[in-house]
Amino acid sequence: MKKIVFFVLCFMMLYVAIPSVYADSNYHAYEELHVNSGKLLSDYTDSEYKKYYKKVKKRKFMGWRTYTVNSDLEANYITETKFSYYNDGYSAISYHYEYESSSYSKLALSATGSIQMSSSSNKTSFKNNLEGSLKLSADYQLTKEETESVEIDFDVDPGTQVDLYIYGEGLITNGVAARYFFWIRAQKGGYELFLVTTQYQRLEKTRI
Repeated sequence: MKKIVFFVLCFMMLYVAIPSVYADSNYHAYEELHVNSGKLLSDYTDSEYKKYYKKVKKRKFMGWRTYTVNSDLEANYITETKFSYYNDGYSAISYHYEYESSSYSKLALSATGSIQMSSSSNKTSFKNNLEGSLKLSADYQLTKEETESVEIDFDVDPGTQVDLYIYGEGLITNGVAARYFFWIRAQKGGYELFLVTTQYQRLEKTRI
């Protein structure tokens, strides 16, 4: 009896990881994004901003003052569901799936307040060299563009559903910053960096 229960449980939740170089760092467009601790820049409250701004209010002759609130928060996400098939019949259904796409930057940036962004054909950055003041590691400066092709043949068994979605993990760092120009505060706001550390397509079969 125990063996039967074991095999039923295994069948009801089957994951198959499909290696992928796809690295979409556009986390604002993800279907799901879960942070294990801390919070995203978009979740900061007005009172939190007020408290954090006190950390960067000391004036300086030139340059940025920064304060990191959350460093390398672990996050997991689903960028999109590629397909979802279910079989409520009495025989298995065979599917052939082909997919091809280009990868994107592994790094995404976001800002609030008067902190400005600049974009080129292959890179987005903060204006006035905020990245330099944050003293980021080399990992946070990587970009990568590749193309992937995937072909999958699978059966959707009776009474099951098969979903293919892009799953990944990343690191989030955010905080506040203020830039001074001749002791005058010229910019102030929040910053956030999202780094994709791993991403792949996941095939999941569940009983319906």
